[in-house]
Amino acid sequence: MTTLSPVYTEKTECQDCYKCIRRCPVKAIRVENSHAAVMGELCIACGRCVINCPAHAKRFRDDTPYVKQLLTLKKKVLISLAPSFISEFPEFTVPEFITVLKHLGFYGISETALGADLVSATVAGMLAEAAAGKTDQKLFISSACPAAVEFIKRYMNEYAPYITDCASPLLAHARYLRKLYGNDIGVVFIGPCIAKKREADVWDEIDAALTFKELREWFDSENIIPVPEPAIPANRVLPAEQLKTKQIPFIPRRAAKAELFPIEGGMIAACKKYDPLHMVKTLSVSGIEAIHETLTGLNVGDLREPLFLELLSCTGGCINGPGTSRSMAMAMRRVETVDYAESADDTLDHSTLKNIPVMAGTLPGNAVVRKNYTEEEIRNAMHSVGKYMPEDEINCNGCGYETCRLFAQAMLDGVAEKTMCVSYMRNLAQKKANGLVRAIPSGVVIADKKLNIVECNKNFALLMGSDIVDMYEIKPGLEGADLATISQNARFFTDVLSPNGPEVIDREVHEGKKILHYTVFVIEKEEIAAGVVEDITAPQNQKKRTITQARKVIEKNLSVVQKIAFLLGENAAETESMLNSIIESYGEENE
Repeated sequence: MTTLSPVYTEKTECQDCYKCIRRCPVKAIRVENSHAAVMGELCIACGRCVINCPAHAKRFRDDTPYVKQLLTLKKKVLISLAPSFISEFPEFTVPEFITVLKHLGFYGISETALGADLVSATVAGMLAEAAAGKTDQKLFISSACPAAVEFIKRYMNEYAPYITDCASPLLAHARYLRKLYGNDIGVVFIGPCIAKKREADVWDEIDAALTFKELREWFDSENIIPVPEPAIPANRVLPAEQLKTKQIPFIPRRAAKAELFPIEGGMIAACKKYDPLHMVKTLSVSGIEAIHETLTGLNVGDLREPLFLELLSCTGGCINGPGTSRSMAMAMRRVETVDYAESADDTLDHSTLKNIPVMAGTLPGNAVVRKNYTEEEIRNAMHSVGKYMPEDEINCNGCGYETCRLFAQAMLDGVAEKTMCVSYMRNLAQKKANGLVRAIPSGVVIADKKLNIVECNKNFALLMGSDIVDMYEIKPGLEGADLATISQNARFFTDVLSPNGPEVIDREVHEGKKILHYTVFVIEKEEIAAGVVEDITAPQNQKKRTITQARKVIEKNLSVVQKIAFLLGENAAETESMLNSIIESYGEENE
């Protein structure tokens, strides 16, 4: 079995937001050099990261080129079409859609739901035997959803023995088609699921799997669009009487009520068409988190009657899969699917069922073993990001992990980096900025629109007089102090912060017995301004160097104290470099 995941990261597009980690139900993401990479050995291919990545950096493997090649190599290539196509392509009637797919070069189109019907009949038989007391097994977990199967086998392995030993609808369908049309045919799945690509990687009976998104892109490349037909209803779905089995050219026939499989509860409904399951409890659960909550703490020995769990990794079912365009509201997708299935037969006929293929086999998956760390190891990891006390553990989820402790364990696992911690990086940037401001030989002061001091260095206090120095010794930085009471020239800050004020003001003024040069500039329009203050009795060339560097900071339009905390990448490094240059220039002058 391959451990390569069909999901990957386009590193040049990754914006380091860690949303994929937040959304990944199994945390199968490794951060390396600030880029998030999918760990194939942990990934269940549920596609949650693909759906939620705001930069579209999480992608899945495009198998269209391989399928096109397959069409040239095989005389007959059949499509196993997921029943959710009815809600994904409402612009086509069913016969139109089949015609278009044949136009691409496929020999015939068959519904994956046909395999789902074979699964329904098989599982209904298993459950009926359990209800009759012919087996001791009480818990039965569906094997239809590959992502759900992998989740249980990898992360809740204690429940893996209860997964029904029954092929998925796709695998059952592929085996059925090969039994009817020969083993030399090609079988390509098209549907809403990324995890089906994993099935195609594992099972020889399935040549490839495409998502609806890939099919749409293929249509676009071929300029395929629906042709309007006034006789067809506005919703483009044929009336029920025109949807009878013989009028839709699926091969070898149209499926039965297993066309409900794409919606939550659809498998249970289909199974009950083959057996009423009177003595069996059934429960449908969708979403990996919901599956985890449902199984956690379940003691199988407490079950008095057989319990069948229909598990789907996508919330709401396959109609909400990661390979869909989601152009229609999920409620309408469900309605369209149900309406379509209503015209299908309740069950498959005897002649179809007698050709049922080998039905055993589920997607393989090994249990993921997490390393246990000592409390001291976890504590040391937390100390490395400034978490010393319980109150330091703010659990903001900014790193993608629910708690600071889980983030610490991820760091110990080598899949997370310290720079992912927002509070740590903010505090680090704040300390660097404060240190740089205090090290600058000139006076530096930052104030808000109310003229409250945000930050200043000691050199500014020295220029303002001994009383201000005393205040600074008591409260370094003078945060919150009124600039207007400290400096006679606070009006410069008011001027640059006014709606139509200048970006920068250069003035030489008398303040007490000193002649001071003020360079005041905007950091954040109408919100924050900074000033560099010098005693002009200092060497003139020092003044010029300071003003030059200050202007560079102006051009970058960064907040030395506040905004630097949020710009943790290239701009922050450039700002630090500029400010260091100021310090170095003074060192050269003094030498």
